[in-house]
Amino acid sequence: ANLAQLLSEAQDRNKHLGEEIRELQQRLGEVQGDNKLLRMTIAKQRLGDDEVGARHFAAHEREDLVQQLEKAREQIETLRYDLQAALDELQDVKEERSFYQDKSDRLNQELNHVLGGHENRIIDVDALCMENRYLQERLKQLQEEVNLLKSNIAKYKNALERRKNSKTHSRSSSSALTGVLSAKQVQELLSEDHGCSLPATPQSISDLKSLATALLETIHEKNMVIQHQRQTNKILGNRVAELEKKLRTLEIAGLWSLPGGKDTITFSDPALPVIQRSRSPLLAFTDKPQKTEVQEQKEEPDETCAVASESLAAEGTNLNNRNQNKHFYPSLPQLPSEEEEINKLGTQIIKLTEQAVAELEGKRAGASAREQ
Repeated sequence: ANLAQLLSEAQDRNKHLGEEIRELQQRLGEVQGDNKLLRMTIAKQRLGDDEVGARHFAAHEREDLVQQLEKAREQIETLRYDLQAALDELQDVKEERSFYQDKSDRLNQELNHVLGGHENRIIDVDALCMENRYLQERLKQLQEEVNLLKSNIAKYKNALERRKNSKTHSRSSSSALTGVLSAKQVQELLSEDHGCSLPATPQSISDLKSLATALLETIHEKNMVIQHQRQTNKILGNRVAELEKKLRTLEIAGLWSLPGGKDTITFSDPALPVIQRSRSPLLAFTDKPQKTEVQEQKEEPDETCAVASESLAAEGTNLNNRNQNKHFYPSLPQLPSEEEEINKLGTQIIKLTEQAVAELEGKRAGASAREQ
């Protein structure tokens, strides 16, 4: 046990002595370096100071010089790091400058392609977004028109089925069952000369009620057509406003000018790209009128829409003609007057129907009084 303890103590002492030796060697190296530096400094001063002669430094002066030397070394290292950081930053700036130079070259090349009508031109994203918005609005409008046509088709199918089912009955009862009147029957019912000759029967009252219902449905359909036409005109007006804004931007940028100017660029030039010479869907929609409403009006059966075709033919024709000539305007000032005329016509029809019903009820009351 004593030997082991002595061995461990000896090992600890050797380790401690080894650390002291390394520390002393490090201090010795530093002192030798300081001595060498001081000798070199003294030699320089002796060689450069001929008048004063040899200069000898005291111990405290040497310590001050060593401290100044260490501070100078630290400053040199700091400046070296700063210089390296500045060089790295300069390299980054050079790379960024080269990147922007390449980008400007590419933009100039694309701009030359656009101005020269080259095939490899850039795509106008704003125009595509504007076209997309317009097509979405048109799609929504067409879906609403399709739904309206489907409802009309279902109504006409039901009327046709009722008409087929009522063929076995008499002609007088068919109009009451189906609610459909011919043009001659409408004229006879609404004529002032023959208004007093209507028979005082429930069949006549039912015919008048079916006539009023058919007229109200026709007025409702006309109002729906006017509403859809207004929405279409609003969409087309927004489209025209966007195109005018785009043309104004091009005119300010110098890429387009009014006809007759010096630097006029015609978009129909065959040398221009295909996208610039392509036809806008706005022209495709405005060249042909809205056929859905016209087909809806033309494809109605004679017996189910005889009242609408005779009472509102002039108003519908004038409205279609005015709307066809004004596809490019966002609002139509004449539309409110047309709607008022339709409403006025509906009120007149309702008044005539009420008068006829009152006359029939009076006749029935008089006939019952006579029988009693």
